[in-house]
This record gives sequence, C-alpha cells and structure tokens, in this order.
Amino acid sequence: MRTTTDQKRQLRGLVLDVDGTLLDPGHRVTPTVSAAVARARAAGLHVLLASGRSPRAMRDVLDDLDMTGPAIAFNGAVTFRLAGAAIEPLAGTTLDPAAAADVLGLAAEHGVEIGWFTLDGWRVAAPGPAADEEAELTGEAPLIDPGLPAGAAAPYKLMAIAVTQPQTAALGALRSALPRGVHGVFSHPRYLEVVAPGVDKAAAVRAAAAGLGLVPAQLAAIGDAENDIGMLREAGVAIAMGNAAPAVIAAAGRTTATNAEGGVALAIAELLASR
Repeated sequence: MRTTTDQKRQLRGLVLDVDGTLLDPGHRVTPTVSAAVARARAAGLHVLLASGRSPRAMRDVLDDLDMTGPAIAFNGAVTFRLAGAAIEPLAGTTLDPAAAADVLGLAAEHGVEIGWFTLDGWRVAAPGPAADEEAELTGEAPLIDPGLPAGAAAPYKLMAIAVTQPQTAALGALRSALPRGVHGVFSHPRYLEVVAPGVDKAAAVRAAAAGLGLVPAQLAAIGDAENDIGMLREAGVAIAMGNAAPAVIAAAGRTTATNAEGGVALAIAELLASR
C-alpha cells in the first residue's frame, strides 16, 4: 500500500482550481503564489489549471503565471491552450441546444439570472446584477441578447448566478428540476454550473494528464468547491483549501491554509519538500 510520502515522491503534476484556490479573495494571483507555481514548474511538475471560468477569463491568470496551457475551462467542458492572441481548443463538449434552451426557461421560472457561454464569449437575455458581478470578477462582459437562445451557438456551459438569498435558495430547486441531457454542479453556493452529462473536471483532468504522459496517481490536486471533488478524488494527493466547503475537505482528507493566506503556496512548498 502506498504511503502519503510515497505518493508525494512520485508526483509529476499539479492541478489547481482557480477562483477560491489559486486566486486570493480579490481574484488576483499574489506574488507569493505566482512564485510558488514557478518553483513547482522549475522542479519538473506539470501545472494544470482547471476552472469553471471561460478560456477568455482564464487568459489573464495564465499570463500572470507565464503559462500557455493546456488548461481546463467551463468546468471540464473545454481543454485549450493559448496560441499567441488566439485560444486553441484541444477538446470540448457542448450542451444540446434544445436542452440548454429548456434550462434558460427553468432559470427564468426560478427567478435566477443565467449566462450562455461559448468560446466567443457569453450571452445573457437581459442586463442584471448577476451579470454585472460575473463581468467584474472575470473581466469578461456579456453580450446582451434579448432573443437568446435563438441564433446562439451551442454553449459549453450555462451558469445560473444568485445574488439575493431567495435566489440562492432557488438554485437548489433549479438543479433538482434540470432536464435530462444536462448536469448541474456548484462552483460556489451562489453559482450553479450546467454542462453536458459526463463533463466534469475529473474527466478533463484524466484526459489532459494522459496527453502529458501522466496518470492521475501522479497528480496532486488542490480545490475548494463542490465542482472540485471529482478531480480531488482522482488525484494521488488531494488537498482542500482552508476556505473549502466541508464536503470538499472531507473528500480531500487534508487541508492547507485559505486563499487569503496563500494556501496554494504553502501546499506547493510542502509537496516539493517531500519529493
């Protein structure tokens, strides 16, 4: 049976969630975390970002880390790399457009704003505080499209965002009401990510790792939210952030400091010291 030390010694890759993990509460890559990621790469670890964000919203993060990918976006629906100014998709799965349209209607019935995400950007049917919040957080403003979903390309994901407490409570009911042909998971208590069945970070990490010549047992993974649980269970070493949800901490089995305290940098230091 492998010991924890044995697992650390065979590590060849590191998978990092972005918001709530890699980024601090102000959604920035701190110099301390950036330097730690650089040390991990210099030590020979493949570093892979896995986020619910769009590729466009991940570009600044990758640039801050001097990385081009591969990286996982849309909660596992797209794996991509940066090729200069272009985003080059390597693999991806879109939602069935009819099922996605049904989800838009359900979100409206539950009084929750929802975005329609493609590689070219994201759309909302009307402006609102949730769209404003997401645009401020990621730096990617939505296109206002009152005719949505008519004429829109098949989305890689939909994301329902709650702003008020009643909307937050409604997200659980919305997830329970989702039609067949879609899958919903929380990336934050106020963010419900909707993707195609079988799409998640764990599946995308397995595929991306294979492309790098790695198996999941050779990976360490760090995350904070429900949508990270699959990839944490997949990894040889799983670490939950100190700010993670209780279910994430239970799934990981071990915890680092919060994202406000540079938890990723502390975890990387421990991993490198054990190799």
